[in-house]
Order: sequence, then C-alpha cells, then structure tokens
Amino acid sequence: MFAIVRDEPRHCSYTKRWQQAEKRTQREKMNSRTIEKNIGKPTKIDWKKPKAIGSSSFYLKSFKAKNNSTEFIKENSKCSFEKYSGGILLRSNLSNKTSALTIKESEIEYIKLIRGKESVEPLTLSPMWIMLKLGVSKLIARYFRIVLGEYSIDEMKLKIETKNQIMEFTQNGYIFERQLSFFKNLNYGEKLIIEMNE
Repeated sequence: MFAIVRDEPRHCSYTKRWQQAEKRTQREKMNSRTIEKNIGKPTKIDWKKPKAIGSSSFYLKSFKAKNNSTEFIKENSKCSFEKYSGGILLRSNLSNKTSALTIKESEIEYIKLIRGKESVEPLTLSPMWIMLKLGVSKLIARYFRIVLGEYSIDEMKLKIETKNQIMEFTQNGYIFERQLSFFKNLNYGEKLIIEMNE
C-alpha cells in the first residue's frame, strides 16, 4: 500500500518562514522594551575614550534565588554581561537556548572578582626568563613559555549577590585583566570587590 504525500506549495513555505521571522522580531522588540524599562538604555562606546561596555564570557556554576524570586538560569550556561545606564544585563546560552536577566544597580549588594593563584617559574635562559629579566610584564612574557610549568594561573571566579539572586561564575584565569576592566568601568564603587590572590 502506498501513501500519497502532498508537497506543500512553495509560497506557503515562504509565508510560514516570514511569519516565524516576524514573530522573532516582535519578541526581540518586546524584550528590548522590557530591558530598557528595567535597567535603562545600553551604554554606547565613546570613541574618544573607549572603555569596555561588555564582558567576555563566564560559565555559571551556581544560581540561588532569594525572596521567592522566580527568575532562574541553569548551571553551566555560558554567560556574558552588558553595561546599561541603570544596571547590567546578563545574557545566558545553554544548548542554543538563550535568555536574559536584568540586574538593577540599586539591587546589587556586591560583585566580587577573584583572580586565580598563579605560579611563575621560568626556566633559566628560556624566552620567558629573558623577557622577564628585560622588564617585560609577565602578562606578556607568559605567552613565550616553552613548558607548561613555567607559568600557570588558576581559573578566576566571579560572585554576584543581589536582592534576588546569588550567582557564582568561573572563567580562564588568563583573561582576568580583561574582565576586570569591564567591571571597573561599571563605576559601582564599594560594591566591586577585587581579590588578587597573590
């Protein structure tokens, strides 16, 4: 027995795709309006004095809701932060499922950035050893190591506590300074805590 399969007319397929794209656009506009209502407008780059307005990615290790908050992000999500006029936007991605969490500056209790413990043991006369002797920063010289044991740094940690959430993140210790630049540019004063772990 044979089943007859009717092909969908091509114009119907195009119509469906257009409708789906239109719905996505409407959702994005709605999300944008909601975000701006909560934390203001996104910060624009000042090309005269360029500063970081977004972070590199972090990996979420724990998320605890407080005060019966219904907002939730799954662990191991890849997350990044964007600076807004009234707070920060946390974007997350796990298995291509994206979400966004607005965090008002007034609701932030603290942001703690912890630098990983580093080990600097260059081999005598190695490129890294020579560069350090010449006064080159270890942040540059470490890329010229010839064996792993010459330089290592533990992963960095980020802890954020707000009135509604407690979140902990991790990331490669090599990009600590890049992340530090972003969080300093938030200008949150004593709310930002830096632990160098030296």
